[in-house]
Amino acid sequence: MNLSVKNKIEPLIVTLVNILARGSHLLFFIVIGNKYGASDITDTVVFFLAPLMVLTAVTSGAAETVIMPVFHRAENADTAKYLFVYSVKKITKFALPLSSIIIVLFAMITGYWNFLLMIILLPVPLFGSLSTFKSGVLNASGRFRVAILGPLFGGLTAVSFLLFAPVNIYSFGLSFLLFELGKMGSLWFTRDISTGGHPSRSDLGDTIAKWGTGNARLQIISSLILALVYPVDVWFASTLEIGSITFVEYANKLWNIIPLLFVGHITITYSSLSKAESGHNKSANPINVHNIALRYGAFGVGASVMVILMSKHIIGFLYGFGNMDTQQQVVLGNLLNSYLLGAGLYVGGLVYVRAMSAMGRIDLLLVVACLGLVCNLVCDTIFIRIIGLNGIGFATSTVYLCNSLLLAYLYEKNRSKKHFAV
Repeated sequence: MNLSVKNKIEPLIVTLVNILARGSHLLFFIVIGNKYGASDITDTVVFFLAPLMVLTAVTSGAAETVIMPVFHRAENADTAKYLFVYSVKKITKFALPLSSIIIVLFAMITGYWNFLLMIILLPVPLFGSLSTFKSGVLNASGRFRVAILGPLFGGLTAVSFLLFAPVNIYSFGLSFLLFELGKMGSLWFTRDISTGGHPSRSDLGDTIAKWGTGNARLQIISSLILALVYPVDVWFASTLEIGSITFVEYANKLWNIIPLLFVGHITITYSSLSKAESGHNKSANPINVHNIALRYGAFGVGASVMVILMSKHIIGFLYGFGNMDTQQQVVLGNLLNSYLLGAGLYVGGLVYVRAMSAMGRIDLLLVVACLGLVCNLVCDTIFIRIIGLNGIGFATSTVYLCNSLLLAYLYEKNRSKKHFAV
């Protein structure tokens, strides 16, 4: 196949495969919504999961941002294998102990002690972190289509369980564990850049590992701050009526359909930027990051407007045949629309995040994350008092507006003119 044609088709194929894979994840939440509705059971499990998902987001954020540049600096399979084993040991060493600490502290603070539910949810961050790490390695290997199949198998596993499981808090919690386990299991034995190598230690491997660990520490702090946005939203929702926490969870899953449409192009662009920065693609033409961000952002805004106009029918179609009544569907639709206002801005900002990750400027992403958290706290406080639950979505959209503008400015000030065009 002609290389230029392949370069145009590959992002489309990756996007289509990703829509299929993420579609099963969305199906998981559609089944949950129809079987459980928005109730005290769903509120309890989602509220319990919120602090654990912070840990998942922290390790996943570090993996997504650091893994590809790290493995693109490896010169052979042995070095890649060494980095693979090194990273897995790091993730495994910290994930479960931190999960235990977080879940116990959360139970102490809230006074809600449900030991069986705690045991069920405890491994969720570990499985989620390992699957994200493996996806990053597969992307670094150019196996973009394989890397995004994890959610497909995870979603199908969880949905199959939910369809036959009894309606109770433990079945609901176990479905999240099975989702992460299915996602990780489907990816773990696939071939990647380290396959066939032997984890032999070398000066190059140690140098890359040290560089990656340094960036990972910064990204962990950045991811932690970013991840706190969701528990903050959940906490604000907990001050409102029963079901509000669940509506925030459902709406978050639905509005993420928009960035999903662009993930194939953004992932492949990120790979190209990372290779350029590592020096492995010296003959490549400069990549116009501003142009890509504006184009994807504009398409994201257009897609969001279309979904907003049809949100009533979409919600009715997805949740109209189960335990979510008409009033709850209206509440979810309005909250979804408030999140969609910032979806296009999020897509554009994500391009800059990937560009600066490829440049190794994790410190700048940390600055943006800190400012974003402060902005979210302020906006949540103000908007919830004015418009209630929908204020959470408006606050998130406002944060994405501020973040995208700041990211564009910081990128322009710090971009590498050697590889990235204006």
